[in-house]
Amino acid sequence: MLKKVGIPILAAFGLLLAIIVTMIGLRKPPVPPIEYPPPKPPYLHYVAGSGIIEASSLNINIATAITGVIEEMFVQPGEIVQKGAPLFRVDTRDLLARTKEAEATRTVAVANFNRLIHEPRPEVVPPFEARVKQAQMHLSDEFTQYNLFQNVSDKRAISFNEYNQHKFAARIAKFELEQAKASLDLVNAGAWVEDVKIANQQIEETDARLAFAETDLERATVRAPVDGLVMQVNVNVGDFARGSREDTIFQDPLMVFGTIDPMHVRIDVDENDAWRIFAGAPAMAYVRGNSQINFPMQFVRIEPYVIPKRSLTGENLERVDTRVLQLIYSFEKKDRPIYLGQLLDIYIESKPSEGL
Repeated sequence: MLKKVGIPILAAFGLLLAIIVTMIGLRKPPVPPIEYPPPKPPYLHYVAGSGIIEASSLNINIATAITGVIEEMFVQPGEIVQKGAPLFRVDTRDLLARTKEAEATRTVAVANFNRLIHEPRPEVVPPFEARVKQAQMHLSDEFTQYNLFQNVSDKRAISFNEYNQHKFAARIAKFELEQAKASLDLVNAGAWVEDVKIANQQIEETDARLAFAETDLERATVRAPVDGLVMQVNVNVGDFARGSREDTIFQDPLMVFGTIDPMHVRIDVDENDAWRIFAGAPAMAYVRGNSQINFPMQFVRIEPYVIPKRSLTGENLERVDTRVLQLIYSFEKKDRPIYLGQLLDIYIESKPSEGL
């Protein structure tokens, strides 16, 4: 009898236990609180987009006009420098040698010009004057002897051949005197004006070569184009820097530089929402991962050319040929933990869509 009574009790207990286990299984686990909830649109009508932080001067890819090995670095990433401050310098030994060569060539050209404009030298004239006097005396002597033979009354007393010798000797002496006088006049006339012009042009040519060498020497030191921040450095001392005239399409820039006061945000808006955007629209930026860090931005401009979207989100409905309108907004960084190149979630106040 006791066995018959115990079986229903045991069955009832098992049923109760199954009901309790089932109820416990049906209970939903508590939802943990979201520490950083996603941002909520701050406007009634809005267009959402993603924005990337960039320098207000655009990100300047620093290059070098002179190819060579980098011999000295003057800055490190994160440094703020003034316009014209040196960033790095390539090897200048060959440039210094070319500069010295150009200086020496110019020195020779200037000396040659000075020599021409100061002709004749004082010590050059006396020998030519002496030659004139010598020619005059020689002519006088020859004509004296010629006159003696010419004035002989009885021509039979002299040789006809000897007479002719003195006659032609007198003429030669006359020509020698003319030649000596012409040489003296040439010396006294100084340098020919055309020779002076050529010498002057040679100086100008050497000036140009020297200026070219000095310019290359100056260009070997790459300087900051504007006041700004050294955002990235991809080279170091000893690295080979290719010049701007070589193929650098597939290489990282030597250095990335830009003005960060203020910072700019380049926002991509889908072309389907482009018609809802208006110039001067207020916008709010939210830091990804922490929507509590948000700040308003000031409108700068709308890029008038719609471009292909460069960064895709991976959604199934997104096409490779998606095009976006780019908007530029600015903001002050202050002490916010945000950085150049960082992506932000952006909400822009817009015109209402159709049907609203």
